Amino acid sequence: MVRIIGTLLLLAGSSGMAYLYCHEQNQRLAVLKNMKEIFIRIKKEIEYLKASIPEICQKLSAQNITFNEVFKKIYHELEVNNGCSFKEIWQRHFDESLKKIPLKEAEKEMIKSFPESLIYRDSEGQADGTAKYIDEVSQYVDDLQITIKSKNKVVMCMGIMSGMITIVILF
Repeated sequence: MVRIIGTLLLLAGSSGMAYLYCHEQNQRLAVLKNMKEIFIRIKKEIEYLKASIPEICQKLSAQNITFNEVFKKIYHELEVNNGCSFKEIWQRHFDESLKKIPLKEAEKEMIKSFPESLIYRDSEGQADGTAKYIDEVSQYVDDLQITIKSKNKVVMCMGIMSGMITIVILF
């Protein structure tokens, strides 16, 4: 009886570890997709409404999106106008909020480098820079989606197989 319970617990543990890894990868992909959608919203606000960055941050903070609290903080700090640039404010606030999210360091840097696409003074230049940035992010997300899909299958199989092999070795 103890062996059966031990076998079930070992198998559940190894497949559970694999599931948690796959879940974390899917969360990572979801965050990057959400950020891509946010960048698209920013581009549309700049391109069609000719909105300024503080206005865009205020609108994004009022919407039900992933980082609305971050945009609220960015908006308030831009309104205070303490002499910091938008790039510094963006990087500081996203650096704080991205610590809790399971992203790789390169992905965090990609999100924090977004203000570099807004180097132009006119709205057309900002919209073009944002469009190029969105294309890069889209390509990264598409590649990551394909990689995660195939990797998750392998990880789940390996988790279950490692549990079975351990059971055979121990018993």
